[in-house]
Amino acid sequence: MKSTILILAIFFLLACKERTNEEDKPYDPQLPPITMVGANTFGCKINGVVMVPRNSIGYVPPGSNHYPVINLNGINNEYTYIQAADLRETNRGGVFLYLQNTAGTPTFQVGEYDIFDGISPSFLNDNYNNYIYVTAYKNGVANNYKSIAGIGKIIITKNENSIFSGTFSCKVKNVSNSSDIIDITEGRFDINKSNINTTNFP
Repeated sequence: MKSTILILAIFFLLACKERTNEEDKPYDPQLPPITMVGANTFGCKINGVVMVPRNSIGYVPPGSNHYPVINLNGINNEYTYIQAADLRETNRGGVFLYLQNTAGTPTFQVGEYDIFDGISPSFLNDNYNNYIYVTAYKNGVANNYKSIAGIGKIIITKNENSIFSGTFSCKVKNVSNSSDIIDITEGRFDINKSNINTTNFP
């Protein structure tokens, strides 16, 4: 009986130690693969730092939620945007992609879309050019960056049924300091428009 209790105690201690070691590991996210299946994935490197969306934790004000990815479209597909962020306290930032449907087609066409000078997404309407807006951290301080015209592309690789997939990259400049320029690289998204707005990213 004593040996059984001792064995159980050892297993318990080992399990606790394993959990503690797991929790002590630094957060090291990896970019999701580039896919076109509606996998509800998003990722990029902001100034070399991998950012993938994660739910917020703790209190969320009424009318808001924990979901870190939002996709909205104009009534007649005049525009579409994807907003994604790591909402944890990890200083990894977030990205806002905006595309204008200049072709006048019922849906966005597969292909390359040039990037123009960015603006603040708080002034969003359906009359802007394609742009990217980024929140990035330097020395623990959040900075806002906007895309630079002619440097970068958003490439739609699939837009079929509810699946919207693509890649992106660009350079962005600090809205308060135009000499502060960083790179957004290896961007990719593969979303299912029917449920991305309520998808958990733990």
